[in-house]
Amino acid sequence: MNPLARLRRPPAAPAPSLILAALRVPRAAWWWILPVSALIAAVVYGVARWLLTSLPPEPTGAAEAAARNEAVRTALAAGAGVGAAVTVMLTFRRQRHQELSAHATAALAERNAELAERNAKAAEHDAIERRVTELYTKASEQLGSAKAAVRLAGLYALERLGQDNPEHRQTIVNLICAYLRMPYTPP
Repeated sequence: MNPLARLRRPPAAPAPSLILAALRVPRAAWWWILPVSALIAAVVYGVARWLLTSLPPEPTGAAEAAARNEAVRTALAAGAGVGAAVTVMLTFRRQRHQELSAHATAALAERNAELAERNAKAAEHDAIERRVTELYTKASEQLGSAKAAVRLAGLYALERLGQDNPEHRQTIVNLICAYLRMPYTPP
């Protein structure tokens, strides 16, 4: 095989079972809600403490109180930013899961379509074989008739069946030869 042909070939799609294995049932929400809540609380506390420790310890007026309020507001905004980042991460995770699910569904639908097509072909082949068997049986029964015209019709039916079905041709030739080798007893 040409090594470059392998490079030009598109990658094979993963088997549906592998895709389904990648899709797992999501865990309960508490496993990430508690740590994320703790992270946001820690960020708010850390930023507020950092900003408030840089202020003088004794408030001297309205400007100091406004600075403290602004420090708390900034800490809350930092916590909201961390919460927004977690939300973006969860949205990405949900989107990825939905894409994998859609891919798995499409792969399974494609596989089901292939199986349905294969089953339809097998059913069609079985119907053709059943029809050939019926025609073969009917024609061979005609060879055993006492009337010459019926026997001749049976030979023509076998000949036509052999022409239409090359895979059965040798069997039909064997039957006709066996019929011709049979001893003839006049009526």
